[in-house]
Amino acid sequence: MKIKSKILLFSTVWLVIMLLLVNGTIYFLFQKNILDNDLNRVKDHAESVTEAVNRAISENETDFGALLNAYLPPNGMIRIVTDENTSIANSAKEYDMRLIPTKFQNQQFSAVRTIEGTPYAVVSYPLIWSDGNIVMLEVTETLEDSKRTINTLLIVLLLASVFILIPALFFGNVLSRIILTPIHAMTRTMKQIQQTGDYQKLRLSGTSKDELYTMGNTFNQMIDILEKNFQKQQQFVSDASHELKTPLTVIESYASMLKRWGIKKPELLEESVDAIYSESIRMKEMTEQMLQLANADNDIVLKKEAVDLLTLCRQTSHNIEISFDRDIEVVDNGLDSPIQADPNKIKQLLYILLDNAQKYSDAEVVMELGESDDSCYFSVSDKGMGIPKEDLEKIFDRFYRVDKARNRESGGAGLGLSIAKQIVNAHQGTIDFASEEGKGTTVKVTLPKGTERTVSGNEK
Repeated sequence: MKIKSKILLFSTVWLVIMLLLVNGTIYFLFQKNILDNDLNRVKDHAESVTEAVNRAISENETDFGALLNAYLPPNGMIRIVTDENTSIANSAKEYDMRLIPTKFQNQQFSAVRTIEGTPYAVVSYPLIWSDGNIVMLEVTETLEDSKRTINTLLIVLLLASVFILIPALFFGNVLSRIILTPIHAMTRTMKQIQQTGDYQKLRLSGTSKDELYTMGNTFNQMIDILEKNFQKQQQFVSDASHELKTPLTVIESYASMLKRWGIKKPELLEESVDAIYSESIRMKEMTEQMLQLANADNDIVLKKEAVDLLTLCRQTSHNIEISFDRDIEVVDNGLDSPIQADPNKIKQLLYILLDNAQKYSDAEVVMELGESDDSCYFSVSDKGMGIPKEDLEKIFDRFYRVDKARNRESGGAGLGLSIAKQIVNAHQGTIDFASEEGKGTTVKVTLPKGTERTVSGNEK
């Protein structure tokens, strides 16, 4: 069943139930009220008749027929009944009323009885007859007029319900269309996206900012995210293909040269083997970095333990000094507390930042360390060419390089800072760059001490 049908069915059933409850309450309350009023009126009349009969008995009158006729109500009957259910005096407007069955009551009685579909108000009072026996004075009055009034009310309520239901069904249909229009629009848009591959958005109108507008706006935001992620994926594939094309071309060229002249020219053989080996290592590192970034999208696995950040920074900087014959100054600004972190990931983070610093700066690299109440930090500063302001927001993008020519010469693929960002995020830290062209760059990493905190990413 479609949502539109469900909305109409639910609203119709709900409205019918409410109408039944309201109209039923009105009908039964009105019926009870009008019948109670009629019964009370007959009771008052029966009391008057009882008083008149008692006076007649006390005065030894015998013409009770004339007395009862004097008090006979319109459309009614008055009779005196013995304990054997026989009538000793009877007065009625219509003969058929005399045939109404009776039952002797030795106490006051009043009720509305329905006989053959016709309601009657019946009231009886006990009397002491002239012979000393107890008899019953019974006053009966037909309630045909009240019945017609009640039936008229029932017809009015039914007609009113019909006149309410018809517009309600119409407006329910209109309301369901209004509610479902954005959903149908989203369905059409998603089908168009599926067929054409173009990320289209909903056209939002109105200023009400209601739930339907919020739903459409959320859909458009989701389309924006999907489009950006798709563009990033396309860019990643394009950049990866471009980066892999260069080493593959070099390997293919040297392999072709080896195939033609490698045996005849030993010096060419050595050069080709070195070049092929170098490019293979570069491709291996690049694929490992891409695999690490892909895995990082599914959360980095952290093996956390207490890490002496100062000692780790000194060890890593010393290794960089030995490997690249560079000077790195480590400045301790009062770092005494350990951090809860994955030492291998932090070491990889340090290698990435220090390697970038030594690549882009011929001068000494400076590393500073310190701490605050709940976090520790370290910064790496170089005096290289700096990063233009327009490039600062892009430095964490995969395969992005400020100086593409120099980065390729140094073997970089533009993935290091993306990996660094993933590592910092997994530790719930922050990484910030401050740079000025021609003067250098400083990158600062802040990590929580984490003695009582959990971090994002998986932990072992």
